[in-house]
Amino acid sequence: MISVNRISFMIPLCCFVSLFVIGKAGGAGDSPSQLKETAERTVAVHVETQKAMDAWAAEEKALLGEIDRSEHALKRIVWERDKTSEYLSTLENKMAELREKAEEMKKINAELLPVLDQGLERLTADVKGDIPFDKTGRLQRIEDAAETLNDYDAGLLVKTRTLFDAVAREVDFGYTVDIEEAEISVGGRSTRVKLLKVGRVGLYAMSMDGERAYVWNGSQHRYVPVERSVAEIDDAVQIVERIRIIELTKLPMGRPEALPAVGDHSHE
Repeated sequence: MISVNRISFMIPLCCFVSLFVIGKAGGAGDSPSQLKETAERTVAVHVETQKAMDAWAAEEKALLGEIDRSEHALKRIVWERDKTSEYLSTLENKMAELREKAEEMKKINAELLPVLDQGLERLTADVKGDIPFDKTGRLQRIEDAAETLNDYDAGLLVKTRTLFDAVAREVDFGYTVDIEEAEISVGGRSTRVKLLKVGRVGLYAMSMDGERAYVWNGSQHRYVPVERSVAEIDDAVQIVERIRIIELTKLPMGRPEALPAVGDHSHE
């Protein structure tokens, strides 16, 4: 590629060559044919010189454009270098803060994780000693929570939420009324019954024929027969199963009064 200085040097040189050829053409003693030939060569040299000048001008323009682009790219590189330096300084501060937070989290984990494990152990013991209703499902949910607490990759927030969810389910268990069919042991014999759970207040069992009823005795850890209130337990079972509704005849209801006829203003 021809430099700008070289172009500036070549243009005067071409002009000098053209003038030299024209000067030679004007010498004395030349014939008309020689003068014509000399003129034609002079024109040809001028044309070639003009073409070279145009080419050099185009190359000069391209070089100047490349210089502008290079200067712009250089400015961009300088800006990126300065900005990268600022980013690195900011990242170093953030990394220092994260290291401090990581150390704090290690301390919190060391103090709180044992508390979570102890809480889950107490919850497990409470469920095992609680009324025997859905015991298998409740213990399975606690085992699932234990897997999360024993997972190294699980974060402290996830483990804490898992334990709280398990505790919340057991709290809700004490406020619900539910019923299920199950096999219970009564007097050493297995009996198919309908179990009625009323929160944690009581657990009742009703035989499938509706003739016998039992209640769970927590101190004795066994079902004992109910001599009285069999009908009441059966009614409660039917209500929970939505087989029986409240008797409407027991509700106080009066006869609706007749509506006044159209145009009758006796009520005013």
